[in-house]
Amino acid sequence: MQLAVDDDNKDAVREVGGLKRLVSLLSSPDVEVQLNVLGALTNLASNSENKAEIRELQAIPKIIALLESSDEGVQEKVVETLWNLAGNDENRVAILYADGVHKLLNLLPQPGEQTQHNAGVIASALGALANLAVHPENHSAIRDAGGVKKIVSILTESGHARTKERAANCIENLSLDRENRELIRKLGGTASLLTLLSSNSEAWVRAAAGALKNLSVDEESKAEIFKQDGLRVLIEMLKQNDMVIVGKSAECIGNFALEGPYRLRIRELGGILLLLELLEPGTPEDARLAGAGAILNLAVEDECKSDIRRLDGIAKLVPLLNTSLPSTLRAVIAMTLTNLGGQEESAIAIAEAGGVNALIQCMGTPTDNVLQEKAASALWNLSAIDSIKATIRKAGGIPFLLSVFEFSTFVPAIENCLGTLLSLAETQENRFAISEAGAVGLLIRLMDSEHPAIVEKAAGVIWNLSHEETVQHRVRQLGGLKSLIRLLESESPLIRFNAVGCFPLLTELEENVQESFELSVIPPLLKLLKSESNVLVLQNTAQTLGNISEGHVEYQKAIYEARGLELLVDVIKRWSPASSNQETAVQKWDWTSRQELLAKCCYAVWLLCQKNEVNQVAFCEAGGAGGIVGLLHAESDETLLEMAAGAACALCEGCDQNKDRFREEKGLQPLIGLLDHNSDSVKLNSAKALCHLSENEENRRIVREMGGLDRLVKLLSH
Repeated sequence: MQLAVDDDNKDAVREVGGLKRLVSLLSSPDVEVQLNVLGALTNLASNSENKAEIRELQAIPKIIALLESSDEGVQEKVVETLWNLAGNDENRVAILYADGVHKLLNLLPQPGEQTQHNAGVIASALGALANLAVHPENHSAIRDAGGVKKIVSILTESGHARTKERAANCIENLSLDRENRELIRKLGGTASLLTLLSSNSEAWVRAAAGALKNLSVDEESKAEIFKQDGLRVLIEMLKQNDMVIVGKSAECIGNFALEGPYRLRIRELGGILLLLELLEPGTPEDARLAGAGAILNLAVEDECKSDIRRLDGIAKLVPLLNTSLPSTLRAVIAMTLTNLGGQEESAIAIAEAGGVNALIQCMGTPTDNVLQEKAASALWNLSAIDSIKATIRKAGGIPFLLSVFEFSTFVPAIENCLGTLLSLAETQENRFAISEAGAVGLLIRLMDSEHPAIVEKAAGVIWNLSHEETVQHRVRQLGGLKSLIRLLESESPLIRFNAVGCFPLLTELEENVQESFELSVIPPLLKLLKSESNVLVLQNTAQTLGNISEGHVEYQKAIYEARGLELLVDVIKRWSPASSNQETAVQKWDWTSRQELLAKCCYAVWLLCQKNEVNQVAFCEAGGAGGIVGLLHAESDETLLEMAAGAACALCEGCDQNKDRFREEKGLQPLIGLLDHNSDSVKLNSAKALCHLSENEENRRIVREMGGLDRLVKLLSH
């Protein structure tokens, strides 16, 4: 038995077949043999390979059978052996299926029972049950066998120090299960743990803090702990010298910090400063991680963000992104900086503390998927500040972000990198830098992803980048137009939104107009015009149709033949203020957005019908003249009036039929009124429209009678 204490000997015993021989001796009726074998197996079972082999030798049922021994020494040794064997999930399940959980629970006294049970056996049984309670199957098995009630009773009633500690250890692991947490609370377990937390025994405090850490994930338990002043006690625990107690208390406080009212109390009790002190060098890793986790949860609240900044917390957090530290801690710190970065003052403080460079380094080796995701999330938040956009670029962040697209398949990390680029691409300097770093090709590839969120954001970045002519060319050259046209018919509204947003910019180039037409962009655009209710999607669709139509009779004809003019008439009627039967989908948008849509529809009509008599007549026969006239009132904004008057001009130029139509729709009067508008563009387009309309004798008479001819002459002579 003594040889099995040495680690090297544990391997040697297994390698020479010693475990098999020991297991065979479990059947001996001799108590001394049983004690020696169990003692040896207890020591050997602290080795992971031996745990597995003992199980494979079918020893676990034989060991559990010895719990029936009348010798308390044998019982105690069996419990110790099971305690060590229960160090991995396979053995935990094997012990359960061999009825070990039930038999261990039988060793515990009933609630309220005055017992002469061996306190050592009870303490060891609780230790074994604590190990077994790590596995989910054992959570329910212990509960269903009445074990939770027994263990809480021991915690509350036992006068034996080690037994009380082990009962709290058991509750810590049982509390990983929601039903168990509720039962423990109802049985008074939470109150008993709070009593232990205030005791003079470090072992009790350590065990109680661990159990409360898991119990406090539930609102009901948090409320009970708080009601009994437990939150104050937990914050006081942060001053302890025992760093295990400190770490578990910090984890518990982190659970409280998920809710606003408790965050306020943590601030009032000075908890933020104590938690920040845990971030200092020299703090054990577990305690530092727990402190960082609590700060993370506190940092969702603006007042807490301000306190963290005021207490120099940012200067403590940023160094913990160092590549020499564990990736788990770095990821928690990055998440904390994400939360802090939502506040402008804190974002600037993070940048000034070197946080941008440190976060960028988290994107490269050594790193992992989660760390890249969290670091990119923090950069995304920070990039909302204009000055930090430039800092990220100058610190070399763009290549690091793009490298994630090349080498990672982790969707959340890719999403956050795209989000950061989306924000960065709001400035011209960054658009150039992103494009020159080879982003366009990577983004086009991402638009073929099976993950809608990636596709949506990739299209969004291309939208922002497409403000630059070089990018407009590159998207075409790399085959991006085809992908974007396909996305116009996506089932996802967000993908359609970003895809169509690219086209008003991309179709500024003649080459892109031609290729888009050849790739059949018109049918999906008209489908959007017919089915969409998002005013911004409709705006971009109408503007794109206008861009495509400009100077291209062939494209104008294609839109006409696909009934595009009728669809434009329908949109104008539905979104016009004159509509007496507006849909809810229209009413939810403000008048400014609706005017922008109507202006872009007028722009499309202007370019579709200019010097194209077929389209001029078709638009007006579909009822379009009345729609345009309805927009020519002084309460419309300047851009809408300019575009509506321009559309009227294009519709009437060289088209006698439309000149009559506009008169019949009472379009002359508002056009004459606009000759006095403050905007030169509105006056000019109105004047041009009236000039074309006045080529008709009846129109000329009306314009003269209304004083319009004199005003036209005066206006055009300037």
